[in-house]
Formats: sequence, C-alpha cells, structure tokens
Amino acid sequence: MTELSLAEQVAKLMNLLQTLPQDKATPELLDRVVGWINDLPENQRPPDIDDALRTALALSTDQVEQIVNPSGRVSKNSFEDLVPSSGWLSRYMEYTRNTEPPTAFHFFAAAVTIGAALGRNVKFVKGSYSVYPNLSVIIVAPSGKCRKTSACNVGIGFYRKIGGLILADKTTPEALVEAFRDRAKAVGLIYAPELAVFLGKQKYNEGMIPMLTALFDCPDEWASATIMRGEAKLSDVALSFLGASTIDWIQTAIPKDAFGGGFMSRLLFVVQESTPRSFPIPPPLDERLKKDLLSELIFISKMKGNYVLTNEGREWYEDWYRTRNVGAGASRQYAGYFERKPDHILRLAMILAAARLEEDLMITKADLSRGNKILTWLEAWLPSTFDEFATTDQDDQARRLIRLLKNSGGQMKHSDLLRKSRLSSWHFKNATRTLREGNQLMWNGQTRTYVLTPIGWKSS
Repeated sequence: MTELSLAEQVAKLMNLLQTLPQDKATPELLDRVVGWINDLPENQRPPDIDDALRTALALSTDQVEQIVNPSGRVSKNSFEDLVPSSGWLSRYMEYTRNTEPPTAFHFFAAAVTIGAALGRNVKFVKGSYSVYPNLSVIIVAPSGKCRKTSACNVGIGFYRKIGGLILADKTTPEALVEAFRDRAKAVGLIYAPELAVFLGKQKYNEGMIPMLTALFDCPDEWASATIMRGEAKLSDVALSFLGASTIDWIQTAIPKDAFGGGFMSRLLFVVQESTPRSFPIPPPLDERLKKDLLSELIFISKMKGNYVLTNEGREWYEDWYRTRNVGAGASRQYAGYFERKPDHILRLAMILAAARLEEDLMITKADLSRGNKILTWLEAWLPSTFDEFATTDQDDQARRLIRLLKNSGGQMKHSDLLRKSRLSSWHFKNATRTLREGNQLMWNGQTRTYVLTPIGWKSS
C-alpha cells in the first residue's frame, strides 16, 4: 500500500474491513492486515479500526488490543476489565453475554436498575446533604447499530419484575407529578428509549428539564407550583433515569439552555459507535440465572441504612478529592460534570458495594477506585458528545460528511457524497472546503474522490 497516500491507505484498509465477507476472513488476510496497520504511525490510526477488526476478522478484544494497541495505551473501547469479577453485576454481564449490545450498555442498564431498586433505602451522608444511589444515564449510539433499546429493556425488565414504578417515554411534567402524588415516597425509574420524544424542546418550555434537574438531587420535599396550576408536593424523592439516543438526536432533544441549569452535569453519557458482538440467531437467555438475579435484586432492594467508607476507602477518597484535576482545560460544555464527579463516584461506589450482596454497608477503596475508572472511561467520549451543543449549522454539515465517509470506509466519489449528504451544492462546497482546510479531508482530482485523513477519522 506504499504507493498510496497515508489517507488513502487508511481508507483502503477501513473499506476492506467494513465490506469483508466472513468466508474471506482467513489467517493469511489477518497477517496482511496486521502488516498494513504496523506500517501506519500509531498516532495516525483511526479509532474505528478496533471495532472494524473485531467484526471483520472475528477477533477477541485482547487480540485486537495486541494489534492496534502495542504500547498499552488506554483505549476508549476497553470496558470489560472495569466490570467486577463477582457479585450481581458480574452475573448480570454473564446473563447478557450472548446478546449484541456492548458490555458498557449492559453494565449501565444494570447499574441504573440497582440504583432504582435501592431508592432512598440507602444513602451516603456528606456534610449538609446526602448522596443517594440514583443514576441518570443516557445510552448513545448510531441508530440500530448497538441495540441501545435492547440493552435498556433487559434492565428495565428486572426492575419491573420486583415491582418498581416505571414512568414511560411520553410522560409530561403533570403526569410525572400525578404518578407520585399519593405515594409516601416519590421513588421510581423514568425510562426514555427515545430521548428526542421525552426531552424535546417543547418539553423544555413546559418545564420538564428544570423539574428533572431538581428531582435528580433527591430532595426530601419538592413542590410543583412553579410548573403547574395548583400545587402538589412530592416527598422523599429518588428518581433514576435511563434514556437512549443518537448523537444527532441529542442535539435536537436537549436545548443548549439546559447547560445553564446544571441538567447536563447530572447525566452520565455512555457512548459507543459500534458493537463487537454479532449473533445472527442469539441463544435463549439463561432462565435459571435470571431467576437467581431476580432473587438477588430483591435482596438488594431491601438493604437499608447509611453507607460509610472503610478506613482505606476514606483515605483514597480524600486523597483523590484533594488532588483531582477538576476538568482543567475542559470546555464549559462539561465543566459542570467534573464539579459533580465526586458525587458520581459515590453513587457508583454504593451500587458496586450493593452488588456484592453484603449486609454491612461499607464502601471500600476498591469500590471507589473502580467507580473512578468507570467514569474516566466515560470521559474519553465527553468531547464528541457535549461539543455537539456548541456547533453551528456549518459544523453540523461538515460532521455529516465525516460520518458518511466513515460509513463508506473513508472515501467516496464526489457525486455519491453530494447525493447522500442531501446538501445544496453551495452548502456542500463550503463544508468540504472547511474540512480540507482543517486537514480532515483530502481531494483526489484524478479519481474525483474525497478521502478522510487520519485527523478526519478522529473527528466526531
């Protein structure tokens, strides 16, 4: 491939992997692919190559890491090692092992389920306020590609089986309040498999996002007079949230104003661009394991009391808190998240501790460290998620071209890209010029083809 430019080498390699028939995935081809990859500078390889290799050549995560990650650098795609090796979460991962959603999606659906099951039964007292284990998670992936809803439905199903209150996709602020009006505790799980439907801009104007911003903090008492006619009060609030979206939907679904009220900093975005799992005819789920998981989740739901840190856990947390970076250099779009990260760690640590199914409510150093590593993994995706909110129409058009090129292996004929972009000739010309000036795109005049550069491959 040395006669080609670097960008054309990458495009040819990615196109091969994305279109390779299964019967052509031979050991000989693997050797050739490894050679091509080794010829590319490590910092010039597209991040998509990991998933493309897994899918095309039926490789394990470890095998791919040995090929594309010889230096041992941290990968956005390596989540498996962050899953506990025992306990409820470990068994849940085993239960979902032969389904297509990626591990991270199943893990966070399970974590939300545990947090919702715990409700306000447990907490961590932190000075003047308490931290509860309710998580607010949005699963993000291209449409249909990673089975977002399938992953969410498994966790939702477990919570429903133990009698948890689930508020569905089209809930209005009034309906949400009504669901809890006559309950002693406003504890439940909001499920939004289509985030654009649940958090559209019209809903924002109706007060949904300001209301959720307040409720996610689990107030002892909350009054609805500010958003409804008449007043209704909710007591002992503990709402968990599980939603699913594409990057495109996020920009449509959540208004930019949402940042100012702190709504976004209360959410955890779990982003994957593809899944290494493929099951044309998946095997049935293990009914015996499902029964055990349900029994254990009921045990978790009956835990009560205040979580406390072990001595080693307190020492770790205090040291981490004093030396943390607080998102230095982070854009304002997600600076608020880093301010809330200490509480996010505590929420995850409580969930990890509960998953061990131990009666003593102790948060260990291992729980805190693992929670921090999981959040750090999420943070690798923050720029590509949050920066969507700071874009102009021209940015959106350029990003659309990059996505089309990625999906076509990194290169397309001018006529094909123009047609599929659905842009006017004028907007197309401006978008391609912007990408070329940013060294994200190159133009081959002889073949009238656009080719993504390594910088373009790394763009979101």
